[in-house]
Amino acid sequence: MPSPNLAVTHVAAAQNQKEVTINDAVDALDNAMNRALSLAMADANQALSVDQTNRNGLIVLTGPLTASRTLTLPANHRRLAIRNATSGGQDVRAKYAGSGAEVAIVPGATVLVQGNGSDLYGVGGGAGALGDLTDVSIAGAANGDVLQFDGALWGAAGVGIFNRALLPFRGALARKTIDQSVAASTWTAIQFDTVGYDTDAFHAVGANTRLTVPAGVTKVALTANIRFEGGSANWTAVIRKNGSEITGGGAASGASGFTDGQLNLASAAVPVVAGDYFDVAVFLSAARTIKGVGTMRCWFAIQVVETQDAADPPADLTGFRTGQPGADEVLLRVPVARRTRMKVDLVGSQGVAGVAATAQTDFDIRRNGTSFATMRFAAAGTTATFIAASETVLEPGQVLSVVAPTTPDATLADIGFTLAGTLVL
Repeated sequence: MPSPNLAVTHVAAAQNQKEVTINDAVDALDNAMNRALSLAMADANQALSVDQTNRNGLIVLTGPLTASRTLTLPANHRRLAIRNATSGGQDVRAKYAGSGAEVAIVPGATVLVQGNGSDLYGVGGGAGALGDLTDVSIAGAANGDVLQFDGALWGAAGVGIFNRALLPFRGALARKTIDQSVAASTWTAIQFDTVGYDTDAFHAVGANTRLTVPAGVTKVALTANIRFEGGSANWTAVIRKNGSEITGGGAASGASGFTDGQLNLASAAVPVVAGDYFDVAVFLSAARTIKGVGTMRCWFAIQVVETQDAADPPADLTGFRTGQPGADEVLLRVPVARRTRMKVDLVGSQGVAGVAATAQTDFDIRRNGTSFATMRFAAAGTTATFIAASETVLEPGQVLSVVAPTTPDATLADIGFTLAGTLVL
């Protein structure tokens, strides 16, 4: 009587020459675990025999294929490795006879399979190609693309920041050319009376202790170099934000007894909003002078390291309709070329009408025909508001459309709108 899966002959009771049966069984098990069989697919579906399946541990499929082919296994429960070494870029589907579950083996992949005689499954994970992973979509991917996770799937996101042109430099360098007396035991902001460069009016003569952040900037880095008059005074110097020390702001201190000396301060990249300001403040245990005359070694610099546009590059979509829209008229229908995020309530979007609405009028904003947002003109209104319960990401190739209501408003006309989106990098 043979074993149930590999059909290895059992030793019979009171059998003569048991060693022959045992040795044959050991050889069969050894082959079932380790021997490889090369099988030419001949560009056709193939079926493994019981002996081919049970007496080999690896089946290597070879030959050119012009279409996906099927490899049918005998209906047993054994575990078997199958390698798709065919040419032509076609999958081979391993399965049992019938309509049960099957395993797709992509070109170049080696997959371990096992089943129950009806359904065949891949065992132990692994993938022959990135697209075989269930949470990865390679649709639309091109050479050099990077992957980005959207909360559900990893997908091609273009080359993202790796292919973006460098932003032009933005920042300022303020200098001190006059000496400044500093009283003992009080925090004093250092004055910087001139500038070496200033791209965005960070420095102002009327507030010359400060470098102030303009609109649209989200992160900055700061450095400063200070020259002290020597003497018996302990000292501390810090870069402050809005008059207070912050984590990552940069600080240094020293003991008394120094000769004229200098120190350098540097901050981390610091998050900011428009109107935030930075200064350099010192605290001395005895009155001393911050040196400015005749030196280039007392300065304060700011550099923009991130802007709103860089953190959230715009990808706006615009439409216009002269006159009054008809029932269910499509005002905009465009395919999206790059991954684009539409935020909750389409923040930043704008809509206007040349002639006000008589009653509240809603325009449907759709992705591939499914509504995800509303552009609304209130009764007697010429400015739209936007409603979207959640953020929506438009994938390349998806179609965004704006559709007029089934019942047109009696007067609303000459409608223009810009839907504010941002690129997903």
